This record gives sequence, structure tokens and C-alpha cells, in this order.
Amino acid sequence: MRTRIKNIVMTPGVTTEAHIPFIDDAEILIDGQRIVYAGKKTEAPAFEAQQEIDGGGALAMPGLTNCHTHTPMTLLRSVGSDLTLEDWLHNAIFPLEKHLTDDTVKAGTDLGVMEMLRFGTTSFNDMYMHMDSEAVSVQETGMRALLGYGIVDFDESCSDFPPALELMEKWNHKANDRIRVSLAPHSETCTTKKLLDRVLDASLRYDLPIHIHISETQCDRDDSLKRQGLTPPKYLESIGMLERPVIAAHCVWLTDEEIALFAQKGVVIVHNPISNLKLASGVAPIAKMLKAGCKIALGTDGVASNNNLNLWEEMKLMPLLQKGTMLDPTVVSPAQTVAAATSTGAMALGYRDLGLLKAGNLADIILVDMDRCCPGNDRESDLVYTVQGTDVTMTMVDGKVLYHNGIYTTLQPELVKSRAKKEAEALFKRAEKAKSGANK
Repeated sequence: MRTRIKNIVMTPGVTTEAHIPFIDDAEILIDGQRIVYAGKKTEAPAFEAQQEIDGGGALAMPGLTNCHTHTPMTLLRSVGSDLTLEDWLHNAIFPLEKHLTDDTVKAGTDLGVMEMLRFGTTSFNDMYMHMDSEAVSVQETGMRALLGYGIVDFDESCSDFPPALELMEKWNHKANDRIRVSLAPHSETCTTKKLLDRVLDASLRYDLPIHIHISETQCDRDDSLKRQGLTPPKYLESIGMLERPVIAAHCVWLTDEEIALFAQKGVVIVHNPISNLKLASGVAPIAKMLKAGCKIALGTDGVASNNNLNLWEEMKLMPLLQKGTMLDPTVVSPAQTVAAATSTGAMALGYRDLGLLKAGNLADIILVDMDRCCPGNDRESDLVYTVQGTDVTMTMVDGKVLYHNGIYTTLQPELVKSRAKKEAEALFKRAEKAKSGANK
């Protein structure tokens, strides 16, 4: 399909620029899954389009990347509120997750993808279980994702490791390369060195990135010191894992030395401000990390600890938290924030042709209605602090429109919600039945 997006303002996106560029009276030309032109309408080449999309003056920008989440947890929305992370995991979440099925995960993923598309997220990085079902959802819905089977190991059996490799063998680079696979050991807390050694070996052998929770809480850090004599970052460095591409979720409790280490090693740190606040894990020192040269991406974490997949809320909180905690309004710019939500996240997923609107790149594009930002005094500031997720009017992945003005092209919202409610109810019943049986 050859597509023209017209009547738009455009930002091609940012990487390390100090300011977000904007182009008025712009046009984007797409051939198949790739952009062939993005810029001033007056400079566009001759192009015969099969489909024309009138942006109605909206802002066209790169789609957002949710760089750390657990999408099927949409079915656990609001479960275990107002608990510490450890209590939340062990007493609220894990007892339910024991009873997940393929159908549960498929229904939860469909619901999560629908929510992400509505809010302009075009790709996401996920760690969970029953990942075949999640991959099927991504394939069917047209979404883009880096998927990892969440690996835990407490007894050196490494029983979760074969499913992780099976996921790679079955799904890596499938669905027109919209699906890629990572290795996803949960954390230092939930794994053994035997397991992490196998992960490292497989990462090298199959050239796979590693997605892992690091120093999410003070307890994570302190327990690692007791077990390993090292904090999680230093422990992972000691076993050679930081020589591989690592996507490190949370990183709330990093020292200045560890921040410098992650900058040196090129680790992508995924900031999850809302989840970290809701679980009282703390506030990651993002301003320090950016100043040190760290790569920062953004994530929502799972819905049970957020309680939604609206990345615009994370975008607003990212700079605000740093300004408030550091008592310095100059730290963390709109450009750094937008880069975290787009180009850095896309790079973390392994794409070098994503996250910016330019010729040759993949056509993952969103349109944002900027009417809320009237009178439009500062477009950079408005994009981060004024825009809401509901201002997204179109979401395109791989050159295909998946959401436009309330209409989904690959999902039936009422059916998705009906299945989600049914599967959530069945999940809670299974868990309650098992609990009742255990108490007899």
C-alpha cells in the first residue's frame, strides 16, 4: 500500500538534540512498510498514493515504545493495591499467576494491545509467561514487540530456560520482523548463577538482548549484597552480562558508580515512574543518569502496578519527578523525554530503522490532536506536559493503520473486553478454588 499522510505538522523525532524539531505544512509518503519521504510538503517528490490520510492539522510523530511491561497483566488491573513490592508479588500476584492459561494470556494481551494502540504506543518490550499466546496476539493485531519468556530459577533446575529458547526458535523475526525475542531472566533475586550463565551463553550464541529487572527496590540491592557480596549491577558485571545488550528495568537504587558503569557499558535503563511510585520503590535518579550519558527509555510496567498502559503519563512524570526531587527546574528537557519514549526505546528493541520519521525507516507513526494545547505557546512543552493519551487520533505500525478516530482495524473492542472479563473471572475462580483446597 502506498500512503500519503497530508495536512499535518510533523516532528521527525529526536535522539540527542537539545530541542524537538517541528515542521509545519508537512507530508509523509509511505511505500509498504517504509517511509519514502517525511518533510515539507513543498519539497515532496511526485508520488501516486493508493491511500490518503488527512491529518486535519494534527501532529505526526514517531510511535511510542513501551520499553518495559507485562502486557497480559491487564487482567490483574488494580490487584494488590497499596502493598509493598514483596507483599504485592508474593501474596497478591504470584498466587494468581500460578493459574494462568494460554487463553488467559491471549485475552490479556489483546486487551493490552488495544489500550496501547489507543494511546499511540506502536511497540513494546514484554516479559511474561505463556508467550506463544502473546506472540499470536502481536501477530494478529499488527503490533510490534520484543518478547521474552520470564525466567526464574531458585533451585538450579533451570526449568524455565528451554521455553525461553523455544520462543526464540519459533518467533524471532517473525510477522514481517514485527516480533523479536529477548532472553528475560527476572532479576538477580529470582535466579541462580547457573541460570544466568546459560542466559549469557545463549545471548552470545543467538545474538539476543537480555531484559532484566535491576535494583527495583532497596530490598533488591541489600539482599544481593547479602547473597553475592555485590549489588545487582556489580554482580551482573562480574559474570560478564553487561558485555551483552541489556535492557535494565527500574534501576531505582543505583549508586553514582553504578550509573557510570551502565553509561560505559551502554545499558538501556527503563524508567517506570508510576509503578515505582505506586509500589513505593522510590524515584530513579534519571537526571543523574542522563548527565552521565546513560541511555534512558520509558515503560509503564504491568497494569497491576500502574494501572494503565498510557505512556504519556510516564512522559509527564519523568521530568517532573526529577525537577521536584532535585529542586532544579532545568533538569530533563522535553527533547530528552520524547527520545526516551521513542528513539531510545526503539533502539533497545534492536531496530536501527525505527523511532524517527525519515526516509528508509519503518512507518510506525502516530497522529496527535494538539487542540488541547491552545494557544500553542510552546510546542515542546505542550507535547510533554499538556498532551494526553486520548489526544492520539491515529496509530500506524509497519505502514498499516491499526487505530484511527476510535476505529480499530484488527481488533473488535467489545469482543476483546468480553473475553478479558470472562478470562479474568475464570482466573480468579481457579485461584480461589486452589486456595480453598489448600486450606482444607
